[in-house]
Amino acid sequence: MFNVWVNKQVEDNIKDKIENDLIIFNLFDKNNKSNVKTDAEQLWRRFGLQALSNISEDLLIIAISVFCADKRIPRKNPFDNWTRNIKLHVPVLELEKWSAVRRKLEKSLGFLSGDKWVLEFRKSNSKFRANKKNTKYKLINKKGFDSVSLFSGGLDSFCGAITILERGENTCFVGFREYNLLTSRQKELFDALDSAYPSLKKELVLFNVNPFAPLRKDREKAQLGTESSSRSRSFLFLAGAIAIASIFGDGTPVYIPENGFIGINVPLTDSRNGSCSTRTTHPIFLKSLNQILQEVGLNHQIQNFYWNRSKGQIVSEHKDKQVFRQNAHKTLSCSHPCLSRYDKIKPPCNCGYCYPCLIRRASFYAIGRDKTPYNQKYKLNGEFIQKYNNLQGKASDLKALLFSIRRYLKHRDNADYIRTLLLRQGALSHDELIEYERLYHQSMKELIEMIKQEDTKNGGGLLDYLGIEDREHAQIN
Repeated sequence: MFNVWVNKQVEDNIKDKIENDLIIFNLFDKNNKSNVKTDAEQLWRRFGLQALSNISEDLLIIAISVFCADKRIPRKNPFDNWTRNIKLHVPVLELEKWSAVRRKLEKSLGFLSGDKWVLEFRKSNSKFRANKKNTKYKLINKKGFDSVSLFSGGLDSFCGAITILERGENTCFVGFREYNLLTSRQKELFDALDSAYPSLKKELVLFNVNPFAPLRKDREKAQLGTESSSRSRSFLFLAGAIAIASIFGDGTPVYIPENGFIGINVPLTDSRNGSCSTRTTHPIFLKSLNQILQEVGLNHQIQNFYWNRSKGQIVSEHKDKQVFRQNAHKTLSCSHPCLSRYDKIKPPCNCGYCYPCLIRRASFYAIGRDKTPYNQKYKLNGEFIQKYNNLQGKASDLKALLFSIRRYLKHRDNADYIRTLLLRQGALSHDELIEYERLYHQSMKELIEMIKQEDTKNGGGLLDYLGIEDREHAQIN
């Protein structure tokens, strides 16, 4: 069990009863006394406010705390190299409200990250970074906004922004400023949308949370290392978006546009139970989080209007729009867009071989064109698989995807088998199951077509790996 104590203010004290193996994150106003670098205060200072409402602040502090623990506690330590036991001690202003939903939130976070969470809330009377309301950025008038949407700079969120703006909604887009290079790309894509829809009110607000090494109880640095999976990052994105929605008023919706194939998160292999992608838009997580928000008094529904669409269907919807044609190739779907620098390619760059990139490539094959400048050092073929044939190598996602396709081709006519895969992560309603079954067939069709096209273009080997001699065997009627 990892015991994690979060301090919001300098005056917070660590009680003697807390276990000696405690690790500490300080969210103090003064960064030189804090081991968490964040500019989350921009979420309200951009609107000329000195602080958020108590309940909105609490949600943000909880999400920051979860993210810090997630990023700084490596998964290599647990027996299964994945599931961690984390006890998180968090200061909140609305203690009774959060205590009432504690078990539900623990379960929801457990589903999201794959860990076992225990939340210990304690009463705080101090507002977080409420010492001033000025900002170095231009102030935004909070009036006139209809919605808030996450904006990562990825293909789905870019298409989602087009969908929202096509509906005529005045929207504040919220993004996570993880790397400066990604930030520039997010701003470039937002500027393109701003030019394409000049009559609508829209803003882009970015924020960052970067936890450094936590402290031990003796105030020495805990030598734990870092964790790259960061499943909880999307919870932090949502908390930031809800913070802004709460400024606009009750009922303001929060959108998280993501294709349903990623959202349902079917495991690619029996040993990779969905660990390669997020569960953020899985209906189980969204339903549980929406219920928690309602119970604590945050009246904002999180919605994914792409939940029953494949990525190919999403890009097909926008393929003829000028803003899409001119900018879609600039979006970043890659799980490691800055690693291209090791191949002497200027980042950020879509690698082309990670799981999100493979789904991206399949979606563009669905519309017949892809101008994305992938890392051309790595071709999708049999040679690539052989050269990087190890568990964590560059070909691991491609190999897992090919296994998934082979499994699908074997069982595609067995509805019970397909539904069992869809239910692997948890229960679905009857209507959801029917829609996800249709979506799964559609998405697999797109992926198979991508594999066939890449196999032809890059010298073969992929269909051989699948055990397919006749290309027509991979056809789906």
